[in-house]
Amino acid sequence: MKLNPNHIAKIIQQNGLSSSNHGLMHGNIGMCIFFYHLARSTNNPDYENIADDLLDKAFENMSTSASEDFENGLAGIGWAIEYLIQNNFVEGITDEILEEADNKVFMALNENNCFSFELTNGLTGYLFYLIYRLKNKNILLSMAQEVNRELFRVAINKIDEMVTTQFPSIVKEMNFDLFWRFPVMLLALTKAFELDIYNEKIRCMIRQWLPNFETYIPSLHINRLYLALVLKQINSLIPDKRLEKQMQVLLFATNFDVLKTEVEHYDLNIRNGWPGVALLLSIAEKELPNDLQNHQVISQTLHAITAMHNNPLDNLQFGISEERYKQFGLSSGLAGIGLMELLWPGIISYESIPSLS
Repeated sequence: MKLNPNHIAKIIQQNGLSSSNHGLMHGNIGMCIFFYHLARSTNNPDYENIADDLLDKAFENMSTSASEDFENGLAGIGWAIEYLIQNNFVEGITDEILEEADNKVFMALNENNCFSFELTNGLTGYLFYLIYRLKNKNILLSMAQEVNRELFRVAINKIDEMVTTQFPSIVKEMNFDLFWRFPVMLLALTKAFELDIYNEKIRCMIRQWLPNFETYIPSLHINRLYLALVLKQINSLIPDKRLEKQMQVLLFATNFDVLKTEVEHYDLNIRNGWPGVALLLSIAEKELPNDLQNHQVISQTLHAITAMHNNPLDNLQFGISEERYKQFGLSSGLAGIGLMELLWPGIISYESIPSLS
């Protein structure tokens, strides 16, 4: 069967709509984003109805959610609601809708219970939430927005304090993770810089970290490419010859034959599997200048990785009926694969996906 978002939607409808997880990465609010995008691309009201139901489930549980994190809690749910409103999927006044989420993030950042800068359960996740809250141009400057501007500064200051001591661990990351904390944190800072609220602080942080970028080369070749892509984006906003040079060093140090061996070919998920690697390679192919070192082999590597999946996945001894693949969310489930195909069509070029047994 040809893989397409409609097929994925059918599988989720049959097997994945009874989740008690309402979070962004594994639960209802994440699947809701997929179905709204699919409804828009197909003009199918049935998909919009499913998305509406998933959104209602998540919204009803906002005030009772036990956590505030980005992965499963209110920060992620709040980010998703801002995303849906700002992209005109739904209507609403987010200062009212997200009052509970704002309060949870406020407490997390002011009660010193942030022990990491991970996207999933740490400072980077809270920063992404605050960035999207502050991007909402339809809200006049309100008390909530004033508080969030201050929390935005607090989050960046805390990241500065925490990250500086963590750079040596760059070389110890031995598994591919699209949510790898270093590049995702840096990506969050580029999005924060675009808001023009605390730019001098962010500029100082990046320049302070330049010796660390130059000292620590990731062990994984896919992570070298990942970090190079993020440094390129930073350099476009905060130009520095040392950033540009380090990007070139990372690309020169990336062995794409070794990179192919680092891919989890049996993991059909964006966060840790080959689709996430394919996404990074596709972005690199488009974003990196043609005259940069190793650029010519990026496309070849992308095609080699996706070509391995042109045959039916059953032939790869892949069983989606296995318990660890009964996932339907964004980060490690089928909704993420479907959304990736909608937003970046053609990257995933395999032909089939087995039905759930």
